[in-house]
Amino acid sequence: MGKWTFTPAPSDRAQGETAALHHEGLKIDLNYSSSIFEDFLEAMSSIRHEFNRRSHGAALPATCGTDGRSRQDSLV
Repeated sequence: MGKWTFTPAPSDRAQGETAALHHEGLKIDLNYSSSIFEDFLEAMSSIRHEFNRRSHGAALPATCGTDGRSRQDSLV
């Protein structure tokens, strides 16, 4: 998640704690969207895993630099 850290809710929900996002001392409690966000992160992980599996050993296109990124792309 880049510079943000996701902390899932404890399995014992009786503690009253929720999932949260943390960044540079900020904390965003995910009171209503934690299960949706966890599903999203799981889906993104699956997509990344499948992409890596399919692209393993594939030749880099000629438009890529030595670091594997497209020369026209910029980092966001």
